[in-house]
Amino acid sequence: MYKIKQFANMVGVSVRMLHHYDKIGLLVPENINQFNGYRYYGTKNLETIQQLLFFKELDFSLKEIKDMINDVSFNKLEALTMQRNLLTMQKDRLEKMVDFIDTLLSTGETDMSKQMKQVLNQDDFNKQKLEYAKEAKDKWGKTNSYKQSQKRMAKYSKDDIANLNTQQEKIYQDIASLMSLGIEDEKVQKKIHQARLFISDNWYDCSLQQFAALGEMYIADQRFKDNIDKHGEGLAEFINKAIVIYTAP
Repeated sequence: MYKIKQFANMVGVSVRMLHHYDKIGLLVPENINQFNGYRYYGTKNLETIQQLLFFKELDFSLKEIKDMINDVSFNKLEALTMQRNLLTMQKDRLEKMVDFIDTLLSTGETDMSKQMKQVLNQDDFNKQKLEYAKEAKDKWGKTNSYKQSQKRMAKYSKDDIANLNTQQEKIYQDIASLMSLGIEDEKVQKKIHQARLFISDNWYDCSLQQFAALGEMYIADQRFKDNIDKHGEGLAEFINKAIVIYTAP
């Protein structure tokens, strides 16, 4: 077992980020000392962090990663094979770069722009990366919520979806106008409740647990954060904290 700082140094992730992964239920320490609160990480945590970092490399959000690795159909060996193949491609590219530099050193040649362009080219790697991302999402990314939202979306027209997006934006705007009241204010909490009902009514049955995870994603995934914050600076963080109050036992 490893203490949190040892584990962080070993896997190359900050202690702060490990605390965040624990908070959202993505990487929970195998043991927490009930007397001093020290976190201890073990073999299962090593497997999880490896999967987490791999899927981050494929540009999945933390919410998507959590859904995939918790999917009953998730196959660790297939994920490891994908990861190994990508690392092998990276390794081959680095070896070509070393050979290229050796050539420069041995010949004294300074103008090899064409060769350099070939060595630095990552088209094949990026193409494979996109293919693996699609394969992973197809195999392990379709949770019940995802399936339900896809089924509902199939019934919507483009106008329906545009209208729903407008309603969603209106909810963000309404919450932004109430930020000065604080996250515990009754008006704010009513809007947070409305936000959850909107998801359940139009996309998928959003449980309190799912809503809490969604709130975390609002601040963890930069794409969501930027979209929400355009309605008010710090709005994503505000909504996340308000959801914590709303979903508290």
